[in-house]
Amino acid sequence: MTNTELHSKSQEVRKKIFKFKTQTGNGHLASCLCTVDIATSLYYDDKTNFNHEKDILIFSKAHGSPVIYPILADLGYYPQDELDKYCTPEGILRLHSDQSIPGCHFVGGSLGNGIGYATGVAMANRDTNVYVVLGDAELYEGAVWETMMFITHHKLTNIRLIVDRNQLGILGSTEELLKLEPLADKFTAFGFDTHTIDGHDFDVLRETLNVEGNKPLAIIADTIKGKGVSYMEGKWQYHTIIPKSEEDITTGLNELSN
Repeated sequence: MTNTELHSKSQEVRKKIFKFKTQTGNGHLASCLCTVDIATSLYYDDKTNFNHEKDILIFSKAHGSPVIYPILADLGYYPQDELDKYCTPEGILRLHSDQSIPGCHFVGGSLGNGIGYATGVAMANRDTNVYVVLGDAELYEGAVWETMMFITHHKLTNIRLIVDRNQLGILGSTEELLKLEPLADKFTAFGFDTHTIDGHDFDVLRETLNVEGNKPLAIIADTIKGKGVSYMEGKWQYHTIIPKSEEDITTGLNELSN
């Protein structure tokens, strides 16, 4: 796909997420919108090395995992109408991804657990690339840093960490709540090949996702929480709030149609 086609696909995915989230009022909409371009790059850009039939993608920030629901439906893992049954007894799509959902590899839950699970998968399957999406506020969990030591100690170069660096947690700015910077220096000190990038730039995503080397890869992807919906962008208050008014829903759908 060209970058223009990837952008169109991202907007399509965002619009579908916005629809099923606002229909049910469940989940974390803004936390999904910010990682759409990353997921689009992995699944749709044929110039990246990710192979969804062989490689494994785990959302350690489990509340953001529904970002892949429209993509998996588009790729034929389940019918499109499952999106309309999100978080209902009749559907298969849960609040967080789990292994009962075709194309999903991890039962999402508490922050900090996914990276440990992914590390075990990567160690047991050295020929499989394992991609892990972490939230930046998730880095407050000590288990994340313990696992990072384990990854570099065992030279698990088949694991790729992607940090969704939107700089917002559930209660506000990460730098005000508990400072993370200099974040890249910390990953590097732990032994990772660290790259800080624009998480919405398809050229940069393509180049960085394909980096190979003798160290595990860590990508700090600068993103915008609520990306694509102007009144949600960069607002920590929308971490748990889903638009309900007809005006807000119409505005969001219109903006995501451009």
